[in-house]
Amino acid sequence: MKAIRPNSLEAVMFFALYICAQDKKIAKEERQELILDIQVLRHLYFDIYGEYIDDDFKEIIESIHINEKTLNSFISETVGENEKNYFDKILTDSKLQDIAILAARHSASADGFHKLEKAKFNYWLQYWGL
Repeated sequence: MKAIRPNSLEAVMFFALYICAQDKKIAKEERQELILDIQVLRHLYFDIYGEYIDDDFKEIIESIHINEKTLNSFISETVGENEKNYFDKILTDSKLQDIAILAARHSASADGFHKLEKAKFNYWLQYWGL
């Protein structure tokens, strides 16, 4: 897994894909929903930081492969320290945490909101006080 710049749209998208991966797969429908959300995410990011991001996020989403090693360390019924520390580093801005939660909920629901996805989603929702 390549390094993700903190408080970037890539961090938001990675978080959404991480929630989607809790049932040990990221469905095509979940990726498609996240791709559909890109314009909204760009606009929200611009509103927060005044910076327009012109990256090809469809390509970024397709290139984010959560391999088995990453899945094993981030998939469980509870949030582990490694997981918590990782997301504490890449999503520190409360506004981006809010956007990440919205993107995760929307994309994870595309193929049904699996109970493992919902458990992690609810943890972060409470942890970030959203």
